[in-house]
Amino acid sequence: MSETPSVETLLYGFFSRDHVVKERLLASLDDLAANMPPADSVVPTRIHDARHLQPDAEADADFSEAAFFDEYGFVLLPHESAVENWDIDPSQPEASQDAVRTYHPEAEALIRSRLLPGRKLEVYQGPPARRGPGTPNPTYAAGVHQDYGISPDDYEEGLLAFTTPEMARGWRRRFDMDDVEGFMVINLWRPVYCDGPLMHMPLAVCKPHSVRLDDCVPIGLLDFAPTGLPTNQLSMRPHPDQRWYYYPAMTNDEIFAFKNFQFFKDSPDLKVEACFHTAFEDPATPPDAAERQSCEHRVSVFLLKD
Repeated sequence: MSETPSVETLLYGFFSRDHVVKERLLASLDDLAANMPPADSVVPTRIHDARHLQPDAEADADFSEAAFFDEYGFVLLPHESAVENWDIDPSQPEASQDAVRTYHPEAEALIRSRLLPGRKLEVYQGPPARRGPGTPNPTYAAGVHQDYGISPDDYEEGLLAFTTPEMARGWRRRFDMDDVEGFMVINLWRPVYCDGPLMHMPLAVCKPHSVRLDDCVPIGLLDFAPTGLPTNQLSMRPHPDQRWYYYPAMTNDEIFAFKNFQFFKDSPDLKVEACFHTAFEDPATPPDAAERQSCEHRVSVFLLKD
């Protein structure tokens, strides 16, 4: 395969290559930054254009979105949504709001028919989260991270930090049942309210199987989760084998679907199965580019035995 077009730019949030991982690092965001290499020592990372990697579904009859998603951990899905209002009003019932009432059925249909077709699934969804100026999340997550760790124990601990003991125990009971083959969290990330192609602070992801387990740095963020408990997530050390990708100039009618977490019970060894990711500054971004407005929707999926 010929080399795909790429950009070279700075990604932040890496630990140094010689960082020794002894145990999970418990730190506040400020303390975490203090453990990172100085900004002036950060080496540029090459991010490959995934539009040149992913075949055109209309031109290649053999292309399978599901197979690409399985191999790379991400895929671009053309999708025109009927949602008109992507914002969630916390004073109103979630089920009555457009971003839930309309998008939940769309998201479940995408997962069942295009990402995991033919699989027996249980799908659970919360409200989508908006990001950008004027939203509850006005800044961009411009630091390399993975949200949930590697193992079911990691995921359960993270769930405990962000929800309740009852929800964490309920998830674990369902996961441990004999009919469950595995569990996945899929992030459906898309631009919204863009007048043209998105140019400002696009999203980059790292192909999971290009990351060695030894590259992972376990992190527990303090004073971050609503419960006050430490989170359970990962940072990483850079390595030449890591392969980063992005989809330039995304539109409102495209979804960047990627794996936030994955674990199958029959996996013989722990390995990286989900995408490290970050927002980044594309050197090709025009100085007058509109600030990014986006929506991320994390969907929990139990994969069941046939």
